Amino acid sequence: MTDKYESESTSADLPNANGPVRGAIVGIDLGTTNSVVAAVVDGRVEVLVEDGQSLLPSVVGLDPSGKLITGTIARNQQIAFPDRTIVSVKRQMGAMTKLSLGDQEFTPPEISAMILRRLRERASVKLGEAVSRAVITVPAFFDENQRQATREAGELAGFKVERIINEPTAAALVYHAGTSERMHLVVYDFGGGTFDVSIVRMESGVVEVLSSKGDTRLGGDDLDALLMKHVADSFQQQYEIDLRKSASTRWRLLQACERAKCQLSTDQTVCLREEFITEKDGQPLNLDITVTRDQYETLIRPLVDRTIECVDEALRDAKLNINQIDDLVLVGGSTRTPLVIERLREEFLREPSRAVDPDLAVALGAATQAAMFNGLAVGPVLVDVTAHTLGIEVLDHFDFQGKRLVFSPIIHRGTPLPARYEEAYRAVHDNQDAAEIHVLQGEHEDIQRNQSIGKFKLELDGASGDRAKVVVRFELTLDGTLQVTASQPATGKSNVLKIDNAMSRFRAEGRASAVTRLEELFDSSDEIDNRPAKRSAETGHRSWETLHWPSDAEATVQPPKMATGKSVLAESMLANARKTLGKLEGDDADEIRDLINKLEAALPGGDQSLIGEICAELDDVLFYVQ
Repeated sequence: MTDKYESESTSADLPNANGPVRGAIVGIDLGTTNSVVAAVVDGRVEVLVEDGQSLLPSVVGLDPSGKLITGTIARNQQIAFPDRTIVSVKRQMGAMTKLSLGDQEFTPPEISAMILRRLRERASVKLGEAVSRAVITVPAFFDENQRQATREAGELAGFKVERIINEPTAAALVYHAGTSERMHLVVYDFGGGTFDVSIVRMESGVVEVLSSKGDTRLGGDDLDALLMKHVADSFQQQYEIDLRKSASTRWRLLQACERAKCQLSTDQTVCLREEFITEKDGQPLNLDITVTRDQYETLIRPLVDRTIECVDEALRDAKLNINQIDDLVLVGGSTRTPLVIERLREEFLREPSRAVDPDLAVALGAATQAAMFNGLAVGPVLVDVTAHTLGIEVLDHFDFQGKRLVFSPIIHRGTPLPARYEEAYRAVHDNQDAAEIHVLQGEHEDIQRNQSIGKFKLELDGASGDRAKVVVRFELTLDGTLQVTASQPATGKSNVLKIDNAMSRFRAEGRASAVTRLEELFDSSDEIDNRPAKRSAETGHRSWETLHWPSDAEATVQPPKMATGKSVLAESMLANARKTLGKLEGDDADEIRDLINKLEAALPGGDQSLIGEICAELDDVLFYVQ
């Protein structure tokens, strides 16, 4: 028996979409695996498509000539040039560690800016005007540093970031937008790199988030990793070779596992086959392992159960039970996993809803929110909440073991945005000349279990009597941006937090050079290299040059070779051609068979020009028959 769902939509009507328009503005879902851009077009919010593709793989690379490539082309070179390709950068946001891309190094916001720049170019082409304003989404459980890093990425890409909004909240904006009835929704967002759940109340045109929970280290990437471990362990047991030790074979294995994961969403059994994946004693070895859905679900069940625990906690925070929930909305590609749907059915005793494509709902909601900045009456008014408790470090008491420092909350998790709260404290001792304000985020009294946001000092003018009083005020904007102010009321002295962390130091010291470096990289990258599978305007055919097959002079970094000496990229095309050939007959089959023979004959000679010509012809034929 197969699962039945409501049809998935890639656009949505906007109620009363009229009013003044002040320049194009887009909504962007900056995802771990894929990213999407959407905008209002003729009164409807639509995903902006390029070459028939709604999703842009969130992958960045440098080709052998040093040109920047993004999206599908970058993903396709991942096997051949893993050291020149970066994936899943969203998981690094907020850390500000240096990421190697070839012989260059970039911060996570810079890499994300490359993806956002590509989306900006796509939007400008589709909308017919320059686009420089955006609403960008982030996981609901992103912390302050991660949100600031995302905003920085948008600015580096040339956007004025009008607002940062939470992903599940954005998705809620495209469900039941025209209803005036009171409804409670659970938005279950299981993406490629993160998991979020939000409990939302909709009533009279207002979308109010009651609670949010999540895990920024739990997503489809982790499901892939578990399957890869299972397959790699099986191969190692059989051949005593660990496929994960070589970068190229590891990426081939990971991509095979990702394809298998998707196939197991519909099939009970999948066979992972990769020819010439490695060698032993000079002989080529193939990967040929069968995985059943039951085996896969046994592997991933603990992770899926973790998401259900988050759902239960979010319901408790919202003070609701499952009988009060009117709809269960699925967002994110990982929600296509049958075990996820099964567990949610068990939990809620209802069929989950995905009337809007789970991969596109967040971008559509972001574009709905973006339209409001142009004065369009687009339906729901968004009322979001903070996903984390915010406060400061304070001295609890002295004892024989020394001083005990604890976390003092000021804004609690689940507080509606915008929020403004303050608390009064006292200096530790008389004549204290300064107070250090250490801002923390988390849910634990133990400061070590919370995350540091930043520190700053307030100079004190005497610290006895009334002068010992210090007031700390926290202000959160609608997009969750934090400002902290400390003051000494008796003297009027005050200071505002300037966050001292890697992100703030980057903005102060490295941002100017980052802007220059990125502009040079963008300018040096020919537009055609960033357009996957672009078809010639004259012929309607795809151009192999868009894949930038390197000439002998350009190939300063040679792709890794397999046991037979065949290049990884050509072998990948041969594997695809052989697979397609088994489904064809007649002239098409004869033509593909002839090209396969030509490519196999050309590969040992290493003539890249000839190989490129044959691959171009083979790619063109495969495009039309697939």
